[in-house]
Amino acid sequence: MKIKIRKGTHYPYLIPIAFPFCVKKEDYNHREAKFMFTDSCMFNLHDEDQWDVNKLFGFSIGNHHSGSSFRFGWRPILKNNTIEIVAYEYHDGIRQKTMPIAEVKLNKWYQYQIGYFPRLNRTHYVINDSEIINGTNYQFSNDFTLKKKSGLGYTLGVYFGGNEKAPQNIVICKKL
Repeated sequence: MKIKIRKGTHYPYLIPIAFPFCVKKEDYNHREAKFMFTDSCMFNLHDEDQWDVNKLFGFSIGNHHSGSSFRFGWRPILKNNTIEIVAYEYHDGIRQKTMPIAEVKLNKWYQYQIGYFPRLNRTHYVINDSEIINGTNYQFSNDFTLKKKSGLGYTLGVYFGGNEKAPQNIVICKKL
């Protein structure tokens, strides 16, 4: 499936699509999908907003993603013609420092998995090169403490930017 964010917008859809997601205190809570970034994901904003994090996917705990949430984020690295993948989290209403995970190639499928372990107070991010058996595997874990560790939340999908809107049509491909 092609996800297209049109020039001048943040979301690929008129209305953002969010599905309920129950975060269970005793379980490993996770989401996963395969994504491919196309050449259209390379752009130059010519200012400090170039380093803003675009969102790929993740989930929240509670009714707003700026409460507590865990997501993969991305941004183009122009000098390498790659996409930097980062962990992007909010803990109890405080945005955490962006945490680099890996740089991935354009036009190549990767499997992304994000997990949250409430009992361990940990998130875990995994990126697998899905075209090669026993291929490249990037992993990143983050330890923290939340006041609200479980409850009803919702899935988070593709979103362009922080304050900037897409400077051109952006296409990201997704497989479930």
